[in-house]
Amino acid sequence: MAECPAGVFDPTISRRRFLQTSTGAVLTSIVSPQAFAGQASPAQVGTFPSAQPGVASQRIDGLAKVTGQKVYARDFSARDMGDNWPEHECYAMFLRALTTEQKFVGIKTSALPDIARGARLILGDQLSASQRAPDIATNRDLYIDAKISAAAPMPSPEGFDRPGGVIFDLIVQPGNVPDYLGQAVALLIFEDARSFRAARDAMQFQDNLFQIYEGPDGSLPPKDQAFDPKTTYVKYDADGEAFNYAHANPYTYLHEVDSYRAKIADRLDGLDGIIRHDFSCDMRAMDPMFMEPEAGLAWLDEDRRLLHLVLGTQSPDGDCRNIVSMYKEGDAPIHLNEVRLTSCYPGGGFGGRDSSPFSLMLALVAAFTKGRPVRLVYDRFEQFRVGLKRHAATLEGQLAVAPDMTLQNIAMTMRFDGGGRKNLSPYVASLAALCAGGAYKTPMANIYADAIHSENISGGSQRGFGGPQAFFGIETALDDIAHSQGWDPIALRRANAITEGDTTVVGGPVNQQLQLDDILDRAEAHPLWAQRQVIKAEYATRGLTYGTGMALSLQAYGTSGDGTVAAVKLHEDGTLRVESDAVDMGNGSATTLGVVIGDILGANAAEVDMGCHRLFDQTGLSTYDQKGTRWDNPDWTAKGVGSSSACLTALHQVHVVQQTARALLLATILPVARAVWGMPDLKSEDTRWVGGALVLADGAVEPLPLSTLAQIAADMGLPTGTLGHAYFQNIWAEADFKIGGGLEHLILDGLSLFDGDTPIKIDRQNATGPQAASRAYSRYVWAPCANVIGLTVDPKTGQVQIENVVSVLNAGRVHVPQLVSGQSQGGVAMAISYTLHEDIPPGMAGPANGTWNLDRYHVARAQDVPLATAYTAGGRAQELHILPETPEDKGQGRGIAEAVMCSIPPAISNAIHDAVGRRYTSLPITPAKILEGLRQ
Repeated sequence: MAECPAGVFDPTISRRRFLQTSTGAVLTSIVSPQAFAGQASPAQVGTFPSAQPGVASQRIDGLAKVTGQKVYARDFSARDMGDNWPEHECYAMFLRALTTEQKFVGIKTSALPDIARGARLILGDQLSASQRAPDIATNRDLYIDAKISAAAPMPSPEGFDRPGGVIFDLIVQPGNVPDYLGQAVALLIFEDARSFRAARDAMQFQDNLFQIYEGPDGSLPPKDQAFDPKTTYVKYDADGEAFNYAHANPYTYLHEVDSYRAKIADRLDGLDGIIRHDFSCDMRAMDPMFMEPEAGLAWLDEDRRLLHLVLGTQSPDGDCRNIVSMYKEGDAPIHLNEVRLTSCYPGGGFGGRDSSPFSLMLALVAAFTKGRPVRLVYDRFEQFRVGLKRHAATLEGQLAVAPDMTLQNIAMTMRFDGGGRKNLSPYVASLAALCAGGAYKTPMANIYADAIHSENISGGSQRGFGGPQAFFGIETALDDIAHSQGWDPIALRRANAITEGDTTVVGGPVNQQLQLDDILDRAEAHPLWAQRQVIKAEYATRGLTYGTGMALSLQAYGTSGDGTVAAVKLHEDGTLRVESDAVDMGNGSATTLGVVIGDILGANAAEVDMGCHRLFDQTGLSTYDQKGTRWDNPDWTAKGVGSSSACLTALHQVHVVQQTARALLLATILPVARAVWGMPDLKSEDTRWVGGALVLADGAVEPLPLSTLAQIAADMGLPTGTLGHAYFQNIWAEADFKIGGGLEHLILDGLSLFDGDTPIKIDRQNATGPQAASRAYSRYVWAPCANVIGLTVDPKTGQVQIENVVSVLNAGRVHVPQLVSGQSQGGVAMAISYTLHEDIPPGMAGPANGTWNLDRYHVARAQDVPLATAYTAGGRAQELHILPETPEDKGQGRGIAEAVMCSIPPAISNAIHDAVGRRYTSLPITPAKILEGLRQ
């Protein structure tokens, strides 16, 4: 690891904001690792060698990653960081709770090796109240959170991130019963790496030798309580009545649902020939399997009251806010002036780092190291032990179908194991409740979902956000109905496919062109499905049991209201820079945002910087609207920034980057062209880009290369960049802005022009935007996909092999085809792994005991996944079909990161059912479960 050259760090590149606290303002900054380590190709910034605007020749982060440059948090040590960081670091280790049935008493430090006995021990009673239970934010959904804030307050007293009335802390206080397995019971700080490693080696796999527990003094803390919010969707659209969540009075809705449940039951009883199918499913928790376990550095500079953090995070804005809360109260050991986060690449695991507790634990450690930098690094054992998981879940319900194949009612009850911390669990359950409706229209629905507090490892947003669980339930149930009635499975789905103008189980309208019929037609016509009986017979001649299954999903993306922000800057040499609040989780967001400006500004971005959480504060917008004037107030927006766990890139983040790039064209590029060409009435539609130069559409004047335009713009004192904010909630907010000498219409609700490094806000005019009532629609945009699976089952061993996967996807505008293909391939691998292999038992039988690694947690390997990309008879492949873009897509992409994945697990279960004649709805579907089912 190369030492950082002196003076490399330049704090002026910090992206800065102020958080107001009870003790004043705390400056928070986020910097990228390119400020350190003397790297030619920095972590969050790269260069596109492609000369073709709008086309990516490589991932913008690819070279730095494959050449081993410092891009992840664990790559850095204190001596790399510059800015007067002390060179020598100490090491931290948290000891984890082994039981929730006994009270924690203390630690036997005498059992440590001699070299490690000098470690500093910190117990929970040595923390201030604000350190033990910081005030953290977990809100995600605008409509649900508004309902919570209007409801009665939770019972007191309250602890850290919990259901009401359950008290627990970041570190368990001696004498208290741990609230969940893996909760920290102590912190050890070691002076050097040798003593840390000696202690780790001594304690690993035998924690019980070092922790002391006794029987509880009274009753145990309550468990199995549901986190707020809980989700109830009851829909009744029949007999001239229309009742649903989206349009009911939010204050009376829950008081009315029971009467409409009774109406649903009565109506079903009155329908002739109604087919009722009961179903149940369950799924174990799974691990997101980061490329690297969580790691970080922290240094509390007490003289400057400055907390430095080096961290890979999916939610830098939320992390900074929560960390400030730990140091803001009067009992805090120090009141901070600034939190400076060096935001490294997170290393994949989409959703697994969103609101991860790791950032809080890292910030906590820094207060106890006496001014020295400290390293907190999880190995794979500890990541399995405490890292966020996809939720274990149980589902049960009933589908009611008329003899003409039309769905009449969808009933489903879902319970998600949230584990010890709330995190985003109730929001996962909420989206699952929407996904319980599948890709189908129904006049009636009765759906309930919640997430419970348990002793287990906490659940997180994870890729799929409740979709994998819900789609598995409805898609396997539909196949069972088709089988029992002798119906074609695709015909049953086609008879109920939701279309534009229909409403979801929430009652919200579908306003996108989904093309579900086209998707089903393509799946039906593919040889893997059309010739499935011939293929089955051919495999039988080889003594192999073969089956085919299909499933359809309609994954929602975004939240109930998404704010996005971006800056596009033009350097004097003609190169372009994009800055975004988004976080690249390995899904290629940075690459996409770098190329989507190409057609607008004549070149791809040479630099792309992600995780820029200071951008919203520079817009001059606020989410406070005391007078309730909403879009008539030019300083107001409904939401500052969106979630990094909601698949926002292809639609939301691309949109704001492109509109902000268009603003730069109008404010800077066109005024230069007008002056040089002597054409004061020149419009953007009169021009085009050819070979990186702006030309008139009729070619009547000398082309203006972007480098020339940039130099003249600087001489003329024109804006050096633009900063745009967009808001989407069923529709986009849009407005007029006075720029470039005229009033220009942009699909933005906020715009600033950069004068050097200073953004100057342009007040919007004639603004229109989403109305508050549409928040209740829950979601607005959808990524449809069907999967057809061919597989073999060995009835002697229970082993399943996936032979072929065919995915038919509606992705809208495909910005970078290679990234869509990569996302699909990753989704296929993860879904196969989730369905057949990955299994996290609850309690101390699972990774909470600290002994789990990849020797016990089985994931799909190369041999388990078809690797070819084109289907051939007798071969193994995963073939992706992307529907052509339509005019109704309006040039917009869809958030497809989870789309391909969601329908693969039910398609696998349906294929196994086709192969062996038995239904398996308990995930993972292991060989042991298959053999047990065959014996029955």
